[in-house]
Amino acid sequence: MKESKTLKWIFISVGGILMWLISFTLIYDLLIPDICYYHTNEMNSFMNLFYSAGPADNGHPSPNLLNLIISLIIGGILGYGIYKYLTTKNKRKIKTTANTVYN
Repeated sequence: MKESKTLKWIFISVGGILMWLISFTLIYDLLIPDICYYHTNEMNSFMNLFYSAGPADNGHPSPNLLNLIISLIIGGILGYGIYKYLTTKNKRKIKTTANTVYN
């Protein structure tokens, strides 16, 4: 795969969006199986970092801004890592074929 800035930003964006979707659906369901549990019980400090259960949400936990930012950052880093892996894999392949042709 050839390197380009557009392709790099596409991988970063898609990675961020996918991680956001995973965080707001799959991880949310794994961490909070019963949303009504927090009507009468307090959330621990870890849950308070990434979820809020205020009166606007009727006492149900919902992802907050920090959760969104962290999800997008982790997804962007993963997307960039995949982009770098795919572009360097192609460079190694081209380099190997060039060495075998000239040797």
